[in-house]
Amino acid sequence: MNIRSHWMRPLLGAVSALLLLGGCSAESGGVSSGGDGKSVELNVMVMLESDGDEAERQSWDSIAKTYMESHPGVKVNLQMQHFAGVEQHRTWVTTQLIGKTAPDIFTTRYIWDQEDLKKGLLVDLTPYYKQSTAYSGGQPWEKLFSPTILQQLLGDDKTYASVPNYVNSVRVLYNKDLFAQAGIKEAPKTWSEFLDAQEKLLKLNVVPFAFPNSKPGDYNYNWTIRILTEELLTGVYEKLDIDKSGFIEVNEYVRGVDQGIIDIEKSPYKDVFAIVKDWSKYWPKGYNGLDFETAGDLFLRGKAAMVMRTSAQSKALYETSARKFEMAAFPLPYLTKENHPDAAGKLMEIGGVPAGNMAIPKTIAPEKMDAAVDFLAYTTSPQVQGLLAESLYRTPVVENAALPDKLKGFQFVGDRMQLNIYAGEVDKNVTENNQKLGQLYLEGTSTQESYLAELKKIMVDGVKKKMSENQWSKENNYGIKQP
Repeated sequence: MNIRSHWMRPLLGAVSALLLLGGCSAESGGVSSGGDGKSVELNVMVMLESDGDEAERQSWDSIAKTYMESHPGVKVNLQMQHFAGVEQHRTWVTTQLIGKTAPDIFTTRYIWDQEDLKKGLLVDLTPYYKQSTAYSGGQPWEKLFSPTILQQLLGDDKTYASVPNYVNSVRVLYNKDLFAQAGIKEAPKTWSEFLDAQEKLLKLNVVPFAFPNSKPGDYNYNWTIRILTEELLTGVYEKLDIDKSGFIEVNEYVRGVDQGIIDIEKSPYKDVFAIVKDWSKYWPKGYNGLDFETAGDLFLRGKAAMVMRTSAQSKALYETSARKFEMAAFPLPYLTKENHPDAAGKLMEIGGVPAGNMAIPKTIAPEKMDAAVDFLAYTTSPQVQGLLAESLYRTPVVENAALPDKLKGFQFVGDRMQLNIYAGEVDKNVTENNQKLGQLYLEGTSTQESYLAELKKIMVDGVKKKMSENQWSKENNYGIKQP
């Protein structure tokens, strides 16, 4: 274990104590050594969400340390790595798997794992999900997870290829003091209530919403477009979900674009952009030059009433001594028929999806397999999940882990989005250009027509590339299995 400096040791000790007090003792371990009685050495790559957050490194150091203390025959070698973006992470995973150099356990994403499993690059974890673990209270491991999580983890052939660490959800954080001063008695639920609240906040001479939009990595534009688009598309789900899985997979998205079912130049797809542009009047001046960190600073100084964050990203705002007000979280309000005739009139969640997923490469040495699965099961134990929630603001992925009060506002409460049309995992070029072209549209130097025409071309080009790479066509139903 690498303890990076003397001052960090007290934090590591405190986190270790939390795990031990939670019940992860030597008696709870599922393995102690390899099948032949020899010691097992596991190489584990954990992807860090933030390169500069030492608490994240400390937490994983402690998880590995405490696991080794209760499993004396297992040594865990941690490799903690931060990637600049989704594409860089995917390149690393692909290179490691194809080159047969992948660690025994590594962080992947649930939208890649089934693809890699089908290529014979990952271990099929399905039999292990069906069994009980040392941390599942005598019931099958899969029973710890909610049906929503399991549905997203399952492949079209009902297989599991990875194990998630936490759940992501996006929320609006708000300054309760400013809301009270503006006479806003409760968090808005509908889009019209949301705009009305911001109109009241303007009268306080504060920025209603600190919306950063300097680059794709500021997230807010992408999140907003994805959420609002989904709220207008629930009626199209049946036409797109060919395999009836309850989620629009990449090949179903490709089919939708190729056959013109998904056409962003037509309603209701195109209508979202005008709604967002209308909302932008409540953002700071120069929002296209405002970055994620500066938006947070405006919020902390009481100059802005709201920001948008994931639970993990909210950590810095909750913990800083610079904040002198009480804050809370609510989901981005939903559109109703008052805003658009196709509105579902209900909240669609961009979050509620498995994250921090870890997989085992097919190249793992057989004598390491039991220990690798046991370590993965350990990361989903109530104690470890509680630690990740308490120290890193990660919403637990299992239902038997306690949720800290500070994360109550991040609980998954809406319907899960199925299409995720502008998600980076679907096509990073569409995601990045949507934000960049959207900047020009929002500032008035580009029309909506030219914006969407150019974005559609990028989308169609990406679909053609995916069809070529995967040998998908209309004739073979884009590789989609019928239910």
